[in-house]
Amino acid sequence: MGSRENRRSDRISVSFSLEVDGVDAENRPFTETARTVVVNRHGALLTLKHRLRMEQELTIRREHTNGTKRETQVRVVARDREGPDGFGYGVAFVDQKLDFWGIEFPSPERAADAVVRLLVECTHCRSQELAYLDSRELKEFETNHLFARQCRICEAPTIWKQPLESMHQTRTAESRNETAPAGSSPAERETTRYDTRLTACVRQDMGKEEMAVCENVSRQGIAFRSRNKYAEGAQIEVAVPYTPGMANVFVPAVVVHVRALPAAGLFRHGVKYVRKES
Repeated sequence: MGSRENRRSDRISVSFSLEVDGVDAENRPFTETARTVVVNRHGALLTLKHRLRMEQELTIRREHTNGTKRETQVRVVARDREGPDGFGYGVAFVDQKLDFWGIEFPSPERAADAVVRLLVECTHCRSQELAYLDSRELKEFETNHLFARQCRICEAPTIWKQPLESMHQTRTAESRNETAPAGSSPAERETTRYDTRLTACVRQDMGKEEMAVCENVSRQGIAFRSRNKYAEGAQIEVAVPYTPGMANVFVPAVVVHVRALPAAGLFRHGVKYVRKES
């Protein structure tokens, strides 16, 4: 799936069921039902029971919620650690222009203007897109978990919500506390910060996730409180807003300042998003 610094699109943490055909590392043909761990515009991270070789090709198929089926070829480009569910592999579409997931991904240039990122679905036509919410949409979502925006399919304003097709489960979020500035110097803060009551999810390694309390967001980064202390300069991934059981968008970031809150037994962190190369 690429390093945190050079990923070409945002990654959505979502579990899609796929049928995979291929030949394993021992040259034995197999067909297996696998699940995605994360997806992006160019591929996915999959969990498979079979051991594979780097650069080999596989055929994957997926049935969408509207009943349509899609099939394409992927190439194994990365190997993740082995877990209780099998082996993790990063795969890339052979056809890089393919819209396999049925999700509209914004252009990389628009990422710089994102306050928060969210996978959403039109309640009328059920088209899905990775949305970069502005301050109005963020406030509507925070209040109602719904918001209004223009739908390119319906060609009209419609109501949008998070889609239900996801299987990630997490621990209960902590309660929110005070507000603190997002992590970047005053000279670097070129955009407005928005106070929030959103739940965030923080991770340094896949599968090791922590619920946190997001205090504010901006286009540059976020501020959050957590029980764990992350060192200044640490490379992490953050998802905000984060909803257990839904698809969530994790963004690479770096911790730029940390402050202990002894009375609460927590640590306040300011983090700055790591910009992706186009």
